[in-house]
Amino acid sequence: MNFAFGGTGVFETLNQGPRMTTQISFFEKAIQDKVFITSNIRKSVALVSIAGNDYTFYNFKNGSIQGISPCQLYLSSPTYRMVGKGKVHNTSGELLHHNPLPVGYMKVSVDLVLDTDALLPLPDVVSETTLMREAVRSFVGWPSDLIFPDAETPTRPTHKAGKGISRRIESVASLKEVPGRKLKKAGNDIPPTTSGTKSQIMMRLEKMVNESDIMHGAIRSIDFDEGVFGAAHFEIIAKEDMQQLFEHDELGIAVIHTYIWYMYLTLLRGTELCNRFNFIAASRINATLITKNPTSVKNDLVDRFMAAGDNTTPSLYFLPFNSGNGGHWVLVAMDLSRLIVYYLDSLSGDWSKYPSMKKTVDAAIIKFRSKKNYRNRKDITWIRVKCPQQNNSVDCGFFVLRFMRDIIALNRIDIPKMYFEEYKSYSRAHLDEMKDELCQFIVDQRII
Repeated sequence: MNFAFGGTGVFETLNQGPRMTTQISFFEKAIQDKVFITSNIRKSVALVSIAGNDYTFYNFKNGSIQGISPCQLYLSSPTYRMVGKGKVHNTSGELLHHNPLPVGYMKVSVDLVLDTDALLPLPDVVSETTLMREAVRSFVGWPSDLIFPDAETPTRPTHKAGKGISRRIESVASLKEVPGRKLKKAGNDIPPTTSGTKSQIMMRLEKMVNESDIMHGAIRSIDFDEGVFGAAHFEIIAKEDMQQLFEHDELGIAVIHTYIWYMYLTLLRGTELCNRFNFIAASRINATLITKNPTSVKNDLVDRFMAAGDNTTPSLYFLPFNSGNGGHWVLVAMDLSRLIVYYLDSLSGDWSKYPSMKKTVDAAIIKFRSKKNYRNRKDITWIRVKCPQQNNSVDCGFFVLRFMRDIIALNRIDIPKMYFEEYKSYSRAHLDEMKDELCQFIVDQRII
């Protein structure tokens, strides 16, 4: 006898076809219906393969059958292409806007849009959401055969000097000057924007830190991909950096840079967005260094512009700028092709608070365009964006990271003066979400 049935796997997989239990039930029913006679069954051999869908799905779930996992979202019409990234929510009884999902579809959240005008495979008739750009930070239904694991995040970083993780016991301040490490005291200000409770991933990471030699003064020295800042870069992670994350303190450069590294690996690397969004290291351009040597800072900024190659098409350079000595964080986003500089400050005021910063940025843009033989058709235009505002003295670093994250997720080079309709304000959940992302990233990268 020959009974062949094309199914999915032994367990549930991304494909919504019948799994092994269902196929066995079909076979038993065929026996009951006398489709096969007893002698045929006794002489038959069952061949079962679980190497495909089951193994792929198991890896996709990081060793778990159910849960939430990063994914790439594809469409097959009019061309086969990746249109975004997000997370697939594969849990029992999952509903989409209180309704069951159609057969062959899974519930996904859209985190990043690569094709803003792509039509959703399952439009939301209630909210009238039909395009990818309208689905950012929301749930949609997606064909299971067009969902793939996001394989862009490496399993482990390359550490300094090829010696693995640095565990030297010495003062971090003695290794390099790091503006922004000194924390401001909240005093009698409004309490930080935090839920007051820690997530499971944060508690897990905090336990790892408490049980490590970091608590006794050791550090971790980590190499970043050159693509992050356009040149070789390493970052030092110490006890105080982790405490900033756990205690919701004002962020220093190490945490700012590590989250930028996370965004580069999970949102940019391997996509066309690498040509649209670039990061500038805050440790190379900040108020402290401009005061000491403005010419050197200007040249460093020009070098960063030159490292990106073609700057004739619209793109943004993100500069998280610190006022120095543990001061305030603002975001400066530069569009070199259109000579526009966006200024995003979670406190009141504009760039006039930092005249030396504006002078240095303008001079670097002019010098860069001169080296490229571009014509300066007009003056550089600075635009103050009316972005979400913090309500305490410690959230500025979190807001700057969130600004960059939202701009990339929406795939927008032009930043509206009134900011984006999707993010008129930030709740504590918006900031807690970033902290959890960073905690998970640190665990996955085995930094501790």
